[in-house]
Order: sequence, then C-alpha cells, then structure tokens
Amino acid sequence: MRRTILNVAMSAALLLMCLGSANAAEEAPKPLAKPGEDYVSLQVDGCGDQCAEFEIYIFDTGRLTFRSNNSQTSTKGVLHKSGMRSVYERVAKYLQDTGSLTEPGDCADRKSDAPVAVVQSSKDSQMQKATWSSGCSNQIEKARSLVKVFVNQTGMWRDINRDSRYWEKYWETWEDKK
Repeated sequence: MRRTILNVAMSAALLLMCLGSANAAEEAPKPLAKPGEDYVSLQVDGCGDQCAEFEIYIFDTGRLTFRSNNSQTSTKGVLHKSGMRSVYERVAKYLQDTGSLTEPGDCADRKSDAPVAVVQSSKDSQMQKATWSSGCSNQIEKARSLVKVFVNQTGMWRDINRDSRYWEKYWETWEDKK
C-alpha cells in the first residue's frame, strides 16, 4: 500500500514538473535569430489584446521572419519570406541614420498599456537595441515611424491586419484612446 501511494505521489510530482516546464516554454518563445546572424528587427508589444503584437526580423541574407505574438494579427504563428536583401539594407541604414538604435531619454508621462516598438540590430555579433514607447510624448513619433518603416518596407501589413491602414490608425490615435 505504501509503495503504491509513493508511486502515485512520484508520478504526480513528475507530471507537475513536466507541465510546469511546458508552461515556461510557452512563455518564452524561441528566438527568431541565431547567434552570429546579421539582422534588423522590430518587436511590437505591450498592449495585450488591444492591438497586434508581432516581430519582424530581416536578415542580411534577404530572409524575413514574421511572428505573431497574440490573437490580434491576421497571420498566426511564424511566416518566412525571401528576397528581402535590399529591404534589409534600407532598414539597417534608416536605423543607423536616424539614431533609432540609441535608447531614448526617460519618460516621465508614460501611459500604461501603451504599445512599444523594440528595434534591434545585430551586425558582426554586435547587438544594438532600443525601446520606444507610444505612451511617452517624447517617444511616440519615433515609435510610430519605426513601425511604419518596418511594415511598409516589408509589406507585412496584411499579416498584421488585412486593413492596410489598421496598424497606422492604431498607432496614430493611441494617445486619444487613453
């Protein structure tokens, strides 16, 4: 009897451990880039199910990877495209020329639940990253322009929302919604 109870308890503990590790794996999505790859990326998040949350990675090889991170996007899961070498070059140049990869100043008036645009560049294993919030009056214009550049240059608007101006309308009226 004791052995049966011990076996059941051990089985239950093992099952709980497996379920716990499965939940942890769901919370941390697999990276879209491998160490050493050269890319530029945009991640839009921070607004829960109020707007589309997604990632766009453009690699120097011309490969593009899009990932939906919530239910608000038209395309779910991961999508791959090729032939984006010139897009990579244009977006990488834009990020450098506009200072978009330099962290913005402090935000004293941050609105809660405002979406953020996180941009990254990895070149020769050197990473640059900056986060721009649409909930900060001193960052909203840069956040908007970054989203527009990535979405327009890659043509991924259909995968975000079938309405070609959905993302633009949402980001342009964010402060009016609060």
